[in-house]
Amino acid sequence: MTGVVLAFEAVSAVVDVGVAALAVGMGLLLYRMVRGPHLADRAIAADVFAFLVVGVVVLLAVDQRRGVSLDVALLVAIVGFASTVAFAQYLVAVAADDEPPDEQAGP
Repeated sequence: MTGVVLAFEAVSAVVDVGVAALAVGMGLLLYRMVRGPHLADRAIAADVFAFLVVGVVVLLAVDQRRGVSLDVALLVAIVGFASTVAFAQYLVAVAADDEPPDEQAGP
């Protein structure tokens, strides 16, 4: 019985360290989202932030021994990916509008 308690305490310690590391990463990403020099930098930071949220949810699911939380992690991952694809399409459309018209095209 003592081995099970020690294993649970070890898993809990690893989860705590993991959540702390992900929290530090989230703080740095929030800084990049606010101060990012380009719109693309902010979009990449938001994408990575979404996947760090997935990591936190998975770690908390392991700590609490709940499988339902993994469904939430999957949903956040799908929404994060879809928003990244949509934002990339937006950036391409904005870049296409900024280009000067072709001067060789004539009547």
